[in-house]
Amino acid sequence: MGRLEYSGIVLERLSHAAFRVSGGGKVVYIDPFRVARAPRDGDIVVCTHDHYDHCSPEDISKVAKPSAVIVASVNCEKKVKGLGYSYKLLRPGDSIVIQGVELRAVPAYNVQKSFHPREYQGIGVLVKLAGVTIYHAGDTDYIPEMERLRGSVDIALLPVSGVYVMDAREAAKAALAIEPKVAVPMHYGEIVGSERDAESFRKALEGRIRVEIL
Repeated sequence: MGRLEYSGIVLERLSHAAFRVSGGGKVVYIDPFRVARAPRDGDIVVCTHDHYDHCSPEDISKVAKPSAVIVASVNCEKKVKGLGYSYKLLRPGDSIVIQGVELRAVPAYNVQKSFHPREYQGIGVLVKLAGVTIYHAGDTDYIPEMERLRGSVDIALLPVSGVYVMDAREAAKAALAIEPKVAVPMHYGEIVGSERDAESFRKALEGRIRVEIL
């Protein structure tokens, strides 16, 4: 598990595409998966789509407080509605504020693959916590909508493994389009992809965008 401290928030990569973000007295988990141990301290748990490695009821229950709110793509409804937590379902373009944390759903889809079609309505998510905006891209290819995020993202969490999502080369193009202050590679090391993909991503952006491998 890697850790990044940035402008008053702490970002931890738990595994695969799973992160814990804390700051301003709030804790947000995004796509918890294969969580070994957790303090059940999550105020908000985000699930970008219903695939087992992004919306895992078992892992949601490991990280969420009893009072937590689950914020998920509409395609996650069957998985989250019976867990006993309050939940909000989002489509791309939707926004919500929960306990002072701003969340905005943005498109996430494959361009030339069939795993995550646009009509599936998986999401990426922008989380603004303690004044810091974090973009978790979800499972996606490099898509034109990413260019609209330029200049508004502090930390971008981008998949790099290829196969189901962007590969390292495409993810570097996405980072250059978004221009975050920091880019963090994800979606490797569990199901598909390896540290080599993360290193390829860093090398492609060397001297242009700060990359942190967590």
